[in-house]
Amino acid sequence: MAIVKMKRLRLMGMRSDRESLLHLLQKLGCVEVDEPAIDLSDPKWAAVAKPDGRDLSNAKERSSLLNHALSVLKKYAPAKEGLFRIRPELSEKEFFDPNFYQQGLDTAQAIVDGERTLTSLTAQQGKLQTQKATLAPWLPLDVPLELASDGTISVIFGTIPAKADYAAMEGAVAQASDLASLTYASADRDLQYFLLICHHDVEETCCEAMREFGFSRANVRGWTGTAADNDRQLDNELAVVAQKIDEAKEHIASFAPQREALRRCVDRAVQDIAREEVKGHLVDTADTFFLEGWMPAKKEEELGAVLSSYTAAYELADPEKDDVVPTLLDNPKWMRCINMVTEMYSLPAYNGIDPNPLIFFTYIFFFGFMFADVAYGLIIFAISLLVTKKFHPKGTMGYMFQLGQYLGISTAFVGIFVGGFFGNALDVIYDVFLPGVAMPGWMAAFSKGIIVNPVNDPMKVMVIAVVIGCVQLLFGQLVHIYMGFRDGEGVDALLDVVPWWVVFAGIGMVVVTGSVWLLVAGFLCLLLTQGRHNKGIFGKFFGGIASWYDITSWLSDVLSYARLMALMLATSVIAQVFNTLGSLGGRTVAGVILFVVVFVIGHGFNVGVNLIGTYVHAARLHYLEFFGKFYKEGGIPFRPLAYNTKYVDIINKEED
Repeated sequence: MAIVKMKRLRLMGMRSDRESLLHLLQKLGCVEVDEPAIDLSDPKWAAVAKPDGRDLSNAKERSSLLNHALSVLKKYAPAKEGLFRIRPELSEKEFFDPNFYQQGLDTAQAIVDGERTLTSLTAQQGKLQTQKATLAPWLPLDVPLELASDGTISVIFGTIPAKADYAAMEGAVAQASDLASLTYASADRDLQYFLLICHHDVEETCCEAMREFGFSRANVRGWTGTAADNDRQLDNELAVVAQKIDEAKEHIASFAPQREALRRCVDRAVQDIAREEVKGHLVDTADTFFLEGWMPAKKEEELGAVLSSYTAAYELADPEKDDVVPTLLDNPKWMRCINMVTEMYSLPAYNGIDPNPLIFFTYIFFFGFMFADVAYGLIIFAISLLVTKKFHPKGTMGYMFQLGQYLGISTAFVGIFVGGFFGNALDVIYDVFLPGVAMPGWMAAFSKGIIVNPVNDPMKVMVIAVVIGCVQLLFGQLVHIYMGFRDGEGVDALLDVVPWWVVFAGIGMVVVTGSVWLLVAGFLCLLLTQGRHNKGIFGKFFGGIASWYDITSWLSDVLSYARLMALMLATSVIAQVFNTLGSLGGRTVAGVILFVVVFVIGHGFNVGVNLIGTYVHAARLHYLEFFGKFYKEGGIPFRPLAYNTKYVDIINKEED
C-alpha cells in the first residue's frame, strides 16, 4: 500500500524484433516509453533517426474509418442499449486475428461507401426539389417554357413584388401599347409571376411601363414543354431517387449484425495506435532500435524473462534527482476504488505518500455519517452490487460501483445509531396509518436514535462532528511527522507540528482551568520556530509573529467538519418533510395512494440530490482540510503501453 518504486529502463534491440517486442511490452503493460535523452542534432548521433510516422497515420486512418462506420450505423440502424453493457471476453489470439480485422475494415468501408452513395442521392434529391420549386409559380401557364422571342413577337416571363398592384401594372401596359398581352400565372409570399407577349417594336415601351412596379425578368431557360409537364417528370425522378435513398438506407442498416465486430475492430485499432505512438519515441539505426522509459521495479524479473528470448540488452537504474518520475499506486484490490477520489484531486508526487490507505475508511465513514439512513444505505448498496454483478463495469465506472457498495454499508451502519429509515417513516406510518397499534419496543428505540437523533439534538451531532475533525487533523499532522523522518527531515517536521500542539493544549487548559500560561508558552514556541527558514533575525522574528494568524486557519479547518452535521441534518429533514407531505391525505384509500406516490418520488429525489452532495463534501473535507497537513500533490500518472479496450475484455494473455 504505497507509491510503487520506479526504475529507469534503457533497452536496445534488433530492429527486426521491434514489432514483436512492442507487442510483448503491450501485453505486459508495465513499461511507459518516453523520449530518450538524446540530442539528435549532435553529430555523434548522426547514425540514428526517428521512425517515420506512416504506420501511425495508417493506424489512425483505420481507426477513423471504423469509428465513422459505427456512427453511420448508429444513425441508420440505431441499437437499443442501456447505460451498461456486458463486454464480450476474447483471447489475445481472437482479438488480434488479422483476417477478422480485415473483414471489419472491409465492412466499415462498405458502410462508408453506402453513406457516400446516400449523400449523393440526397444531393440529387435536393436539386430536383429545387427545380420543382422553381417551376411551381409557372404551373398555371399552359405554354411551353422554351417559347422564345423571334423577330416579330417578344415573349417575357416576369415577376413583380407581392405588394405591387398587378391590376395597375396591367393597365399601364395596356395604355403603353395595344400590341401587348399580360397573362397572370401565380403569386407567393414574395413575388407575383406573369407572362408578357407583345410585338417586338413595343417590348421596351412595355418593360419601361412595368419597371415602376418592380418588374424583373425571370429565368426559365433550359426547360422544354410546359411547367406542368416538367413538374410531372420531376415527380417521377424524385420517386426514383426516393426509392434509391430507401434502398441505400436499407443497405447500410443491413450491416447492423456487424456492429459488435466493428466495435471489436475499433478496440484493435486503438491498440495499434498505442504501439505506433510509442514507436515515435524510439530511435533507430539500420539494424537496431533504442527505447527509454519507466517501469515498476517489481516487474524486473518478468521483463527479464520476456527479453531473454531476444537479442537485446537493457539497463534498469534508479531515478536521478531531477527526473520527473511517474506515479503508480499499489493497493489491494478491495481498496482500489478509493483511487477515483484521490485522482479527482491530484495524484501524489513520486516522493510523496499514497493517501488511499489513509482516507479509505474515513471517506467511507464520513459519507455514511452524512447520509445516515438504513434504508438509503441498503438501496445504494443493492444498486451498486447489482450493477457490479450483472454488468461487470471496468475502470472508473467499476471503481464507482465498488465504492458504492462500501458507501451503502456505511450509510446503513450509521443509520442504525441515529434512527434513520426513510427519515422518520416508521413513526409516520404508525401514527397516521396504524393508530392504536403499538410500535415494537426495539423499533421505537431505533427510531429515537440509539446514540443521537440529528433532528432532535443537532448540537450533539455537531460536537461529534467537530471531535471527528480534530482527530483527523491530528492524524494528518502525525503523517506529516512520519514523512519528515522518512525524508531525513524529522526535526523540521516536529518543529512544524509540536508548537501547535502546545497551543491547542493551552486553549484546552484555558477552557478547563482558566490558566493561560500554557497558551502563552505555545505562542512563544510558534514565535521561535515558524520563521526559522526566513533569512535574518528580523525575518525569522516576523515569520514567527505571522504564524500566529494561522490560528484562524486552524479554526476554519475544525469548523469545516460541521458540514458532517449539516448534511446529516439536511438528509433527515428532507426525508421527514416528504413523509409529512405524503401523510396529509390521512388514513384513507386516497391518503395511502398519496403517501406511496409522494414517498417514492420524494425519497428518490432525496437520495439522488444528497448522494451527489455527500460524495462531494466528503471529498472536500479530505482535499482541503486533511490533505493540507501533509499531501505532496502534482504526481504524473504512470501510463504504460498496455491493452486499453472499450468494447471487449482480453482475458487470455497466454500464447496458444
